[in-house]
Amino acid sequence: MNHTDEKLFAARPVWAWHPARAEHEAGYTLFRKTVSCTDEAHYHLAVSADNRFNFYLDGKLLGRGPLRGDLDHCFYDEYEGELTAGDHIFAAEVVVWSEAWRWSAAPWAEMHAGGGFMVAGYAGPERMELPGDWLTFADPGRRPIPWKDAWKGGARIPAPPMDEVDFSKYRADWCTVPVPEGEWISPFVLGNAEFRDAYQTDPDTPWNLMKRTLKQMKETFSPVAEILEGPESLSIRAGRLTGSCPAGRHTVLLDLGRNQTFMVRFSGSGGRGACRLAYSETLFDEQGHKVHRYPGTLGQKGYADRLRFAGDAWRYESFWYRTGRYLELDFDLTGPLTDVELELSFITYPLGPFREFRAPEDPVLEEIYRVACHTLECCSHEHFEDCPYYEQLQYAGDSRIEALVSYAVSGKDELGRHALKSIAASQLSTGLTQSRYPSVFKQVIPEYSLIWALMLHDHYHCFKDETLVRELLPHVETMLNAFERARLPGGLIGPLPGWHYTDWVSGWPSGCSDRGEDVPETILNLFYAEACIRSAELETLVGNSAFAEVLRTRAERTLSAVNRQCYDSEKKRYLDSPGRPDWLSLHANTLAVLFGAVPEPERAGFLREICADPELKPMSLYFSFYLLSAIEKYGTPEELRAHYAPWEEMLKNGSTTFPEKPGLCRSECHAWSCAPAWFLLRTEMKDHQPKTR
Repeated sequence: MNHTDEKLFAARPVWAWHPARAEHEAGYTLFRKTVSCTDEAHYHLAVSADNRFNFYLDGKLLGRGPLRGDLDHCFYDEYEGELTAGDHIFAAEVVVWSEAWRWSAAPWAEMHAGGGFMVAGYAGPERMELPGDWLTFADPGRRPIPWKDAWKGGARIPAPPMDEVDFSKYRADWCTVPVPEGEWISPFVLGNAEFRDAYQTDPDTPWNLMKRTLKQMKETFSPVAEILEGPESLSIRAGRLTGSCPAGRHTVLLDLGRNQTFMVRFSGSGGRGACRLAYSETLFDEQGHKVHRYPGTLGQKGYADRLRFAGDAWRYESFWYRTGRYLELDFDLTGPLTDVELELSFITYPLGPFREFRAPEDPVLEEIYRVACHTLECCSHEHFEDCPYYEQLQYAGDSRIEALVSYAVSGKDELGRHALKSIAASQLSTGLTQSRYPSVFKQVIPEYSLIWALMLHDHYHCFKDETLVRELLPHVETMLNAFERARLPGGLIGPLPGWHYTDWVSGWPSGCSDRGEDVPETILNLFYAEACIRSAELETLVGNSAFAEVLRTRAERTLSAVNRQCYDSEKKRYLDSPGRPDWLSLHANTLAVLFGAVPEPERAGFLREICADPELKPMSLYFSFYLLSAIEKYGTPEELRAHYAPWEEMLKNGSTTFPEKPGLCRSECHAWSCAPAWFLLRTEMKDHQPKTR
């Protein structure tokens, strides 16, 4: 362990918990410690928790954590600053999101062992390790509610639970008053804190600690745009919902102006009864179908927090972010509410500032770029996410596109590096990586292992980071060897275990080009050949020319097998699988161009033909990234512009983030649809290159 401040870990920290809380008991557990300073003093702390924590100093939020990881990569946060003379309260609220027997109700991107809290370091003359003078309280007024109770859509949702707050028992001032209400007691010790790679025998606790590798998420005030429905006693002032609400049943429907991820701060006085705060990416008509524009309602759709008023002053802050464009407050009151204030803050990873893109002669491209960047932001928090409303999972297929867009629009690579390392940590004994990570449910998409290898090449191409290549290339070698072991006598790579997902295409069960059959896939073979070619470049970079040549030979053998067995000379098209002349897709034929199966002189013409071929299964927004890549390389600027038409149509239909698929679909904000920003910036840069004769 090499720490910048040896005093930070001068005493060995421990993990502790509330004596009456079971380790997997869902709920909020509070911790606090008062520090008295006779003079100005310095504090430096390391903090972690399981499941998650918010950490405060005198009621002010210092940070949220831990950064999402797994038990072998359990992150701690460092906080450092100055204290004035006097008393100061350090405090943390720690949530456990599900019971042990209800683990499927917890967020799938959170990997945990049960409740626990850890602090190390000092504040002035005092050591801050638990248990010490820390006190803990099992909050009876706030509890997480699983999706089946918080959402009436009937789906199995991997995102974090919502909150239920009973203000007769919940006190928002617990982290600021000198003596808080409730039975505060000393925590008990679970075991010593262990640091990753530092222990040699059996660890004392399951969390292997390492320092946070990403910045904290950032918040910016986000004004409410409009009240669509509600009593006249409520209005919007300076972007906040303010006013009062009389007794009775009332529905307040708010338009936030755009789909986004946000934290909720809601306060008021008086009132008895309840309020359901529901969040949705769209509205719904009377038949329950999604509509992009008002009129519409949420009703029982959308996920929701539940608040129960007790007649006193109250304040609620969401622990984790919420997602949506519309927020509906459904009040059922036996007493009026006064001094109501609802404020929202947009929350995302600090990727910006973003590079400016200008197209004054074609302003719709500027709007596509702006919405693509906003889509990326809404899918970037503690790692890349496929979608913020439903899953919040870091998939390799989505992350490759997100990483490239983030490199282009911001010049920053933190989330891309984090994704590469996270997926490497998911590698299984088979050699394949998991399709998404971190994730409590193991899922393997063989194609995504290959895309992860392409992500590493992308990163080197953009940032020339040889150190990262040397760190991760052995993992790539192991993965590619797993594919090579699946090579069939005819030269194609055969099926591997897992979900053979490629794209959401009509007629492809579960998004698989193999139609659910145990057959070789042209698309998988083309991805394998490209992963071998790009990885060979990295092997040469690090001086491993012998294995680079092995990989190039594998790629040539694979492409040769694809051309022999998967190309239909009569149709002049590549088949999705050998011997299936009716299995035709734009996907396989595009990759044949992009990844080198089609001879170089024929690529531009072949690409133009397949883009106009109605017999080929079309792509969704996700796989259009590869089509745009091929057109950028072998087509014309006019053809590239024409293929932005789906994004242009989505803007006309009212999309403020780009969805999973065109039209009204499950997810209205999906990371893989932000791809145009990558190509727009690259095209702009090419247009401004000095001309040569």
